[in-house]
Amino acid sequence: MKTKKLFFLFTIYVCLILSISAQNLTVKEIMQEPSIAGMRVEGEKLSPDGKYVVYLWNAEGKQPRDLYLVSTSGGDARKILSPKDLLSDKPKEEKENKLNYGLIVEDEFVKAQQNQIGNLDWSPDSSKILFSQNGDLYILNINSQSTSTSQESIEKGWKNIESILQRRADLIPNIVKTLQINSDQEKELIGEINETRSSLIKAISEPPQNSNGSKSEKQKQDILEINKKLQNVLSRLVILPSYNSKLPSNDAFLNFLNSQSELNEVQNWFNICEPDYKSTSESLDNKPRRLTNTKGFEGGASWIDNQRIMFSNSGNLFVIDTEKFSLVQVSNEANPQRFISIFGADASKNGKFVAYIVSDGSQQRALFVPNYLDEFVQTPSVRRGWSEQKVLVVKTDGSLEKPLEINLPKAEGKSYFAGLDWAADNSSLIVNRIDKTNKRRQLFYIYNVGRKDEKTILVTEETDEKWIAPLSSIIEPNPKDSSQLFFGSERDGFNHLYLATLERAKPEPNPTGEIRGENPTNPGFTGKVEIKQLTKGIWQIEWAKWIADGTFFIYSSTEQGTAERQFYIGVPDFQIQRIEESTKIEGMKDNPQIEGKSLLFNRSTWKQPTELYVCTDIWSDSGRPNPKLVKLTNTTSESFLNRKWNEPKFIEINSRDNKKIPAKIYLPLDFNKSKKYPMVIFVHGAGYLQNVINGWNNYYREFMFNELLTQRGYVVLDIDYRGSAGYGRDWRTDVYDFLGGKDYEDHLDAIDFMVANYAVDAKKIGAYGGSYGGFMAEMLVMRAPDRIAAAAALRPVADWKNYYAANPVYTSQRLGIPSENPEAYKRSSPIFYADKLEKPLLILHGLVDSNVHAQDSEQLIEKLIRLGKTEYFEAMLYPSENHGFERPTSWTDEYTRILNFFDKHLK
Repeated sequence: MKTKKLFFLFTIYVCLILSISAQNLTVKEIMQEPSIAGMRVEGEKLSPDGKYVVYLWNAEGKQPRDLYLVSTSGGDARKILSPKDLLSDKPKEEKENKLNYGLIVEDEFVKAQQNQIGNLDWSPDSSKILFSQNGDLYILNINSQSTSTSQESIEKGWKNIESILQRRADLIPNIVKTLQINSDQEKELIGEINETRSSLIKAISEPPQNSNGSKSEKQKQDILEINKKLQNVLSRLVILPSYNSKLPSNDAFLNFLNSQSELNEVQNWFNICEPDYKSTSESLDNKPRRLTNTKGFEGGASWIDNQRIMFSNSGNLFVIDTEKFSLVQVSNEANPQRFISIFGADASKNGKFVAYIVSDGSQQRALFVPNYLDEFVQTPSVRRGWSEQKVLVVKTDGSLEKPLEINLPKAEGKSYFAGLDWAADNSSLIVNRIDKTNKRRQLFYIYNVGRKDEKTILVTEETDEKWIAPLSSIIEPNPKDSSQLFFGSERDGFNHLYLATLERAKPEPNPTGEIRGENPTNPGFTGKVEIKQLTKGIWQIEWAKWIADGTFFIYSSTEQGTAERQFYIGVPDFQIQRIEESTKIEGMKDNPQIEGKSLLFNRSTWKQPTELYVCTDIWSDSGRPNPKLVKLTNTTSESFLNRKWNEPKFIEINSRDNKKIPAKIYLPLDFNKSKKYPMVIFVHGAGYLQNVINGWNNYYREFMFNELLTQRGYVVLDIDYRGSAGYGRDWRTDVYDFLGGKDYEDHLDAIDFMVANYAVDAKKIGAYGGSYGGFMAEMLVMRAPDRIAAAAALRPVADWKNYYAANPVYTSQRLGIPSENPEAYKRSSPIFYADKLEKPLLILHGLVDSNVHAQDSEQLIEKLIRLGKTEYFEAMLYPSENHGFERPTSWTDEYTRILNFFDKHLK
């Protein structure tokens, strides 16, 4: 009895161990494609009437993505186009190369990245989709009424299929009973038939997963797969009577044949209905219409009305009329040879005017990015640095002989335009300019552009002794009232919305009633502007839009906590309300779009990858909205959702200057405070980014890698150090004049906290991160050898004067101009501390990185060699990778090296 009990306990223990080990991750599994988390939707676009969404996705999780359409009322999404549908049937001829024994540059991974569909844009009437592929433009007609009808036809066709399959399942018991089979082989076959039949019935009876009461696409595909298996098994019954002598009588044999005949009729019925169902579900009213077929590249395409499209080619702007087949070139300033480019084009709502920014980059420097992969080394370059900019306005019909230039007061110091927006009157332009080298923002209203009564009005001006907030670029003209706009500002310490109302001028008295040019009925504005703060609190606005009639606006904010985002409705003269239906679910809600009465957004949690949601009927004409929340996509794999993930703990850590450092920590499942654990710090990139969130982002691989680390016995720490987004102006700008100052100290304070409170071994702490995270990893290992035992730096900034050459706006915001503030650049650059390296450092960098040039790591490597630091560093360069790695093999190689590196130096 005792032996049996011990055996029973041992069996449970083994099962538990096997269950736990089955959950264990590997680096290859984390980095593979298709991803174990499934593929995320890209390019989502809500139709102007708010009724439909198009997006790009691939059901197999592979590139290239297909084009899908889904109704905001719910139901299954339809795949309406695949990239292969646009390609020629003639296969590409590849010349035989007998010397092709080395590296294949255009391998299967590269081919899979080609022919992507992109740049989705709805026509204003929601009837057509504009998109591009391989630099050419296409239009696809989407008839909303036929789409709705088609959805009904799809569901009707599916009900027919379910009815057929149910009939097949009902026939099987009778035919099996008739056979009276005794041989082991035939018993096995009957068992397989009964088991597959049960699976089919269970799948058919499973409750629908879609909110409109229909089965999801995955449910349908599962049913069809089970039916296919059942049909294959049933086909083996046909030959049984020919060799089975145990059929008891002629009557039984006749029953068998009758049942077989009925099964065949069911199969024939299915053979008719299935193609009809598939044809309905995949059909479109029209095939894509190709607009351009050029050797050049048509980019930045968008509708300016229901029949005209604006796009750029060779840097200049063109307008094509899709009904009259006419083409108009509306700009002439772009000149690649002289380094003059055009960007920021914005068409007025009526499509008559377009404003754009002309940038003269002739004084910029060329940044060379050598590519060593092909037979001959290529050295493409990009231009970086400050440029001279001006704003021009033209008519989209090409009728202006020369463009109108917007004349503004002269900028002070380095400057750039952060945005252009047309007012509701379609003739007045709002211009957002940043000057004094990032320290002043001026918002100008140019009334009646190009007319005799043109007038420039300064709407608002604000300065920041450090640098103007990125969220200050939130600017929204009232779509119905040309005298109103709201904008974002951190003037009270947190980004909030402010309503600007321009004072209208009064017409001069005109006793005679005579209409004279100098006495217009609409005399414009006086120049006075009233500013009213719309939101206030120790939280920030991150997105805001007026609804179409301009009566109220919608915004997202951190009011309920910095780890998530919520949506609110705001009316300028009334209290602000939360959109309840969209905030009942936890998590991050971002990338919102508002069209009609629908709000489209992404929603995720720390363990739930991003899915598309829509909140419909968020407002009503009666003033009593009845919002409905609909989940539009289910792109996450079941295996990922069913996996038990190690939940991070969200905490706050006290800093040395009495501030709270947001943090999340991952602990091993068997964490015991009586033991000592090695710890790895993950440092997020970008500097100005937020990662202590209850959500999903580009760091999903690192999230899974952190899980892997905990499975191997590590504690993992992830903080939103000083400079991170989401916490207001002071937190954002505390890194000014010293990158590696307070943000570095935040890491030291967090390390001390973890050692004191979470059983971390102070001698076994490592750090890793990419870009800004790589920079911080280098700073930590070089300057704090008493705290950091090893660090892995991915694509790191090693010298900020190099990054100033690559990205002067970002760098000058934080450190000023190198020649004017050399001390700040020196103390902020890891290469300055290279002589202090005495703990292991792993450097990893993509050679074709056009953001943080590989120059940074190469210079640091050379300096470390000259300093005799060979024993303290390792390096790996990736010849095919840019700043953001793409190849799963590169990701796998990189993180395998990091894992082995930490295991070697921290275990």
